[in-house]
Amino acid sequence: MKFMQKTAWLRRAGYLFGALLAGCGGRIATSQPAIEKIERYGDIEVVSHSDAETADGDWSLRRHGQPLAIDSVGGMWLDQPMRTEAVHAIFVVGEGAVPDLLVLVGDPNNASVFHVLHQEAGNVQAPVLCKNFGGENVVRVLTGLGAGTAYHGPNYRSLTGARQLLLGNTCVYDTATRRASAIPRLPFDLFAPHAPRAIVFSPDGRSVARLAATDHDQQPLLAEAELGGQDWSRLPIDPARMRFAEFADIDADWILHHFEWRRGKDGRDRLVERSGFEPMPRRGRYLLNTAQFRMGNVTSDQTEAFTAFLARFPGAKRKPDFRFEYSQQVTRSFEIEGEDVVVLADGFYVSRAREYWHGQPGDPKLQDALVHRLGEAFEHEVAKGMHDAMFQPQTATHP
Repeated sequence: MKFMQKTAWLRRAGYLFGALLAGCGGRIATSQPAIEKIERYGDIEVVSHSDAETADGDWSLRRHGQPLAIDSVGGMWLDQPMRTEAVHAIFVVGEGAVPDLLVLVGDPNNASVFHVLHQEAGNVQAPVLCKNFGGENVVRVLTGLGAGTAYHGPNYRSLTGARQLLLGNTCVYDTATRRASAIPRLPFDLFAPHAPRAIVFSPDGRSVARLAATDHDQQPLLAEAELGGQDWSRLPIDPARMRFAEFADIDADWILHHFEWRRGKDGRDRLVERSGFEPMPRRGRYLLNTAQFRMGNVTSDQTEAFTAFLARFPGAKRKPDFRFEYSQQVTRSFEIEGEDVVVLADGFYVSRAREYWHGQPGDPKLQDALVHRLGEAFEHEVAKGMHDAMFQPQTATHP
């Protein structure tokens, strides 16, 4: 989340804390943000405020000149009735002369609630659409205008033309029908890693499929269910043919490269494995905060292969091996561009220097650039088929 978005989030939390303190008999001094702009949607006004202290924006809702209160739910488990005037995000949705307003209330960093404000015959309806926990309240456009975009943090914007929206990670809202469909909870033996990116919805708008993994051995699979339903079906992922280095590599594009929605005789779309898909190139991964490259899905210790690869790299000089006294483990390393590159069983890393001059060996930026060049060179060899053996199951040998 950007700094300014965090600032607005924290400022909203401060307003809520101030209101709570005042209700308990305390007083807290807060500056009143100035009104910058008023926009009207039927009887509802969206008032944009400016804050001189943060140079950031804030919003409030009014109706007939008075603050608009929304009957919602609060508490740690969102099970306590609550009436609030504070909104953290506002999206203009739907079509027509008086569009609906999708608003987020509650604690945006913990438990929050989406409502839709719909006006009809002079009345305002504000039903609960979706409850979200753990700060999972990003709005993602699934279909319609702007499909694929995601909005984090405080927002006031028009999403007119968007048809389906993913609210947080728990429900899908259809702006045309004003219907919110819950994404079922996964079974207890599954969890959903990187769910926001690894989730797809059927063309008929009735089903969802997402990346999941088993709790006991973290084996990946795709789980599919009908929106608003309860039962999940499971589709296996074969890492040997459906290549990925880590769960984070699996996103919606990856899923639809290997699987497709197919309409059945009952008129429902269901996810099935594509026949004859072309395997994606094998990719390694780069670790955060360290200059390290690891190649996933290798089936055995590949120290020899990575040693030979680094020896072929232009300008590489083999350094003496280091043998640990007690374990007898041997560390192999090379000097490349003035850096110490150490061999691993599934990759390599650049040893961090305790002291360095900017732009000289030891500079983390230079080390990161070097490990990326080495990783890309290795992936190029993999793409040419030079290292197929390291990904194939090992067969037992008998004397």
